[in-house]
This record gives sequence, structure tokens and C-alpha cells, in this order.
Amino acid sequence: MSNTGHGTGPEEWTVDDHQADPPTVTAVERRLLELVADGRPLVGAGAELALDVRGVTATVSGLRERFGVRSTAAAVRRARAAGLIGAPTARARLS
Repeated sequence: MSNTGHGTGPEEWTVDDHQADPPTVTAVERRLLELVADGRPLVGAGAELALDVRGVTATVSGLRERFGVRSTAAAVRRARAAGLIGAPTARARLS
């Protein structure tokens, strides 16, 4: 993956930079991304979705791979840029 100069690092991304069709995500993956985007720790978000630590790890790993990034935060940014999740809630912006 190359940095096209649209931001501060190699994981900054917009839909136009890489692909017209974003990766598909399941309802559970989408909700996990939303919870993490809102500032929930991965373990807490997983517990809300009835996922154990291994389930959360596997889900996040799969999301990072599909989005072509190395961090969960970058996966959240890509999901947001692709319109898969909305903007963070007021609670997340205050943290």
C-alpha cells in the first residue's frame, strides 16, 4: 500500500485512494468498529457483543487484514472513510 500524500502517515486513506468498493463487514464486525470508534476498549466492546478475547482478537485481525492496515485505529478510520460506520459520538469526541 502506498501513501498518496493525503494525510500524515501511510495508513491515512480515503476510498478514492485504494478501492471503489470497500471490504464487506458483518453486522458484528460493524458494531465492534462502532464501539471502538466510540472509545470502548476492545475487551469491553467484545463483551457487549458476547465475544471472548480470542473472538475479539480474530475479528479485529480479520478487519485489519481486509482493510490493509496494521492498527485497529486505522481500520476504524478506513471504515469511516468508506461509510461503513458513522462519525464518533459526542462521548467519544470528549475523551
